[in-house]
Amino acid sequence: MSEAFMDEDPQVLTRPDVSAPAFPAILSTLTVLYEDEAVLVVEKPAGVPMHPASHPARHTSLHAPSQNLAQQLIEHYPHVAHIGGAGRAGIVMRVEEEVSGAVLVAKDEEAYRLLQRHLKRDRVESLYTVLVEGRLTGQDVIDQPIGNVKRARRRLAVAREGRPAQTGYRAQRHYVDEKRDYSLLEVRPQTARLHQIRVHLSWYGFPLVGDRVYGSRQQPLLPDRIFLHLSVLAFPHPLTGDVVRVESPLAPELRSVLRYLTRQRGR
Repeated sequence: MSEAFMDEDPQVLTRPDVSAPAFPAILSTLTVLYEDEAVLVVEKPAGVPMHPASHPARHTSLHAPSQNLAQQLIEHYPHVAHIGGAGRAGIVMRVEEEVSGAVLVAKDEEAYRLLQRHLKRDRVESLYTVLVEGRLTGQDVIDQPIGNVKRARRRLAVAREGRPAQTGYRAQRHYVDEKRDYSLLEVRPQTARLHQIRVHLSWYGFPLVGDRVYGSRQQPLLPDRIFLHLSVLAFPHPLTGDVVRVESPLAPELRSVLRYLTRQRGR
């Protein structure tokens, strides 16, 4: 895992600013992390959905900046609009709205078909950077099925009748702030269930920082998003078969939290 955040301004010693939203409400620019004739990997900020909502807000202007990743991709690459299906914009994988980081996109139908095949055969590796509450050490795989919670909309839980799910983690660093422990993890989901990382780590006793659904209601470190970032994508290239590895730097608001916790430990 990159330690780039360690090189930031040493004058920053205060708790991260919680007075303003940590992520943009709209995607005003498109950041490309990797591009060739067949594939794109782009950056998705937290709070930006992958595709348009079923019922867009009435006040949304036709000339306003894009509010979802698919629309932004189509504006920059019009030919991808219907790759993978109408309006799908070649997006190969699903990344939840609350998550930031790298997203894999195919630039033609053949590349999309091959990347989808790699995805289904678990040949696309995703590595997430996660900050959790509590002190978690070592490494392990959480192997617990995930299912719906009765009478709870969009909330999931470890459930005997759920679908199989496995989440591998490796502890990277431990922090203490105001007598509370935090742990920085590398997380490799081995399946792709909705909210999988959040559900598994919460069930394990280490909810994600910023997660009001599966963790604490009060989030002083990160009140406007969860600390969950897709940091690395590795996939076989659809033309050559060679493995392409793309890294996504932590979002600024996440780096700010780590700077704060690092300075606290060093004081």
